[in-house]
Formats: sequence, C-alpha cells, structure tokens
Amino acid sequence: MLAPINTILYACDLEGQTQSALELVMNLALAHQAKVIIMHSMEPLSTQTNSMIYNYVSAEVSKKMQEEAVRNVKERMDQQLDRFMEEHKDTLAALTSTPERLIVNGIASDAIQYTAEEKGADMIVMNSRTHSRIGQMIIGSTANKIIHHSKIPVLVVPIK
Repeated sequence: MLAPINTILYACDLEGQTQSALELVMNLALAHQAKVIIMHSMEPLSTQTNSMIYNYVSAEVSKKMQEEAVRNVKERMDQQLDRFMEEHKDTLAALTSTPERLIVNGIASDAIQYTAEEKGADMIVMNSRTHSRIGQMIIGSTANKIIHHSKIPVLVVPIK
C-alpha cells in the first residue's frame, strides 16, 4: 500500500517569488484531499543583537517590537494566502479544509522539522534559493538540512 499524504507542511519564507511553490502545494492538497499547513519561521536574534537591544531598549519596548514583528509577518502571510485563495477560489473550493497558518519562533531547519512532527505532516514542501558555494559552506542551506534530516518526504521547489 502506498503511503497516504494527508497533511502537507509548506515552509514558506514569504519572499515575493513563492507563487509556484504555493500552486504546487495546493495542487497536491487537491489531488490527495490533504490538509495544508503554511508556516513561517522567525529566526531568533543573535546573542550580540539581544545584548545591544537590552542595553538600549527597555524590556517593555523590546517585547512590543517583537510583537510588532510577529504581527507584520502574520499580515504578510495572510495577504499572500488570501490573495492566492481569492484568485483560485473556484479550483480551491474542493479543498477539504482552509489552510492552517503558523508562525513559529526558532532556527528555520529546527522549527520546520519540529512542526512537521508535531502536526503529523506526511510531506514537507519548501522553497530553495540559489546560493553561492561559499555561502552554503559558511551558513548552510535550510533546505539542505531538512532534506538530510527529515523522516518524511521533502519536496523542494527552486526559486530563481
């Protein structure tokens, strides 16, 4: 028996050229009558950045800044998804459920894997941008980390 695809986790970076990946996710969801979870990971601030903020900004102001950042990301996610859903409303009417939206705090590769496991995802779909060889050696690639550590299939959509 073939493994079913009941839940698809789309790890989205919210950059401008993610339309093709979102189209693919929704096509897969329709074909498999799968639930879609769209997530975005907000990377934690570095120790140095936290130290600078702590020295110049009160804890209350820092908390408000963090809340504003989350609010801005949520608005961008909602705008992109709502616009996509409206543009394709006739086709997407057959979805079994409205896509769930998540904003997760953490290092992207860890947050994606944790969310996939927590939500019982059967597949991860994500974008991958072209990086220089040096850039990949120094900072690595989120997609590369997910591909090599995931316990479930990973579909990577190239963004040029």
